[in-house]
Amino acid sequence: MSVDPHIDFHSHDPEDGEELSDNPAIREAQILEARMRKALATKEDPLREGESTSDRMHRGE
Repeated sequence: MSVDPHIDFHSHDPEDGEELSDNPAIREAQILEARMRKALATKEDPLREGESTSDRMHRGE
């Protein structure tokens, strides 16, 4: 089995359940990432007619 040499082993895994950082800048980025992931369309939660991911993110669903 080969290993991809381009894998970033220190990247964030949304499934790892990490707590928010104590660093305010990192915490802000973590919160933004969570909001962005929540706004993305999925098969179970598709975008509505005429809705964009940006619209959904700003609406805060």
